[in-house]
Parts: sequence; structure tokens; C-alpha cells
Amino acid sequence: MRLREITQTHHKLLRELSSRISKGLEAEFSELPIEGPNVGVRLQERGKKATMEIPALLLQQAGEDASARETMRQRIKATRDRMLFRPPPTPLPKKISAAPDPSSTRFGFGFGGGGGGNRRGGRR
Repeated sequence: MRLREITQTHHKLLRELSSRISKGLEAEFSELPIEGPNVGVRLQERGKKATMEIPALLLQQAGEDASARETMRQRIKATRDRMLFRPPPTPLPKKISAAPDPSSTRFGFGFGGGGGGNRRGGRR
């Protein structure tokens, strides 16, 4: 289907479907490199861009049929979700060495001999 064959009702339908998905989603019809039974749709949101194809028959049916509109919305939403997907961060390393045992180190306090003398201050 050629870009010039797309009517104003198709443009209105695309704007309605994209606004139901996200307020920031911009969708417009685009020309496909090869002519065929599909229509190109260019999506843009948050600086990301994606292009998808929708069968022309589905676009024609979406004007009258609610299930065709929902199918078209699901396809647009799936493409948008893939476009905005960010992989999770890399996990932290699993091989972490154990900390030394705190009881094995002496810092001059705790048990053991050492200075300090008598606490009462007098001699015996």
C-alpha cells in the first residue's frame, strides 16, 4: 500500500491508538522500501525510534472492527516496548573474598596484657 493511499481516517486512527498507549508516543505512516501488502509505521518516544509494518488489510479493517483496532494497538505497543527496553545492569561479581576474622587481630584493647596499671589509682 502506498503512502498516498492512506486516508485521513487512517491517520486519525493511528493517532488515537498511539495516544492510548502513551502520551509521549509519536506515530506516523512511512513509506516502505519495497511496495507490498504492508504499511510502514514509524514510532518515536524518548529519543528512540523504530519502524514497523502493519498489513494493509488490518489497517482497512481497523476502521470498522474493534478487534482489528485492538490487534493493531497490540502490535504498536509491542514494538514500542521493544524499542524502549533497556537490559538490566550486569550483576555484581559472585567471587568475593571473605573478610578476616575480627577476633584474630589485636588493636591494643580487649583481652591480653598490656599497660594501664591499676584502675583504682593506688598501689597495693
